[in-house]
Amino acid sequence: MRMSRERIYHLADRIVAELQATEGVALKGGEELRVEVARVLTDETKLEESIDQEVRRTLSSYSRPIIEGSPEWEVLYEKTRDEVFKKRFRL
Repeated sequence: MRMSRERIYHLADRIVAELQATEGVALKGGEELRVEVARVLTDETKLEESIDQEVRRTLSSYSRPIIEGSPEWEVLYEKTRDEVFKKRFRL
């Protein structure tokens, strides 16, 4: 799912605010941390999109078409997604 830039920065602000409100946590450079959290969220979003595209390509290559949203498609999507994730990260 693609998140808008505003959504990513909103989430980054919320994460940093929650960390600052946590007892026993001391943060330096709140703005720098917010930018880094936003960068990580952006990278994770891109990774998820890339995995989703690869899974959809794989499922569309099957000789028998599978209707997206059907229970069979959901099971195959999750299974294929797990395989792609393991292949990419050697888990």
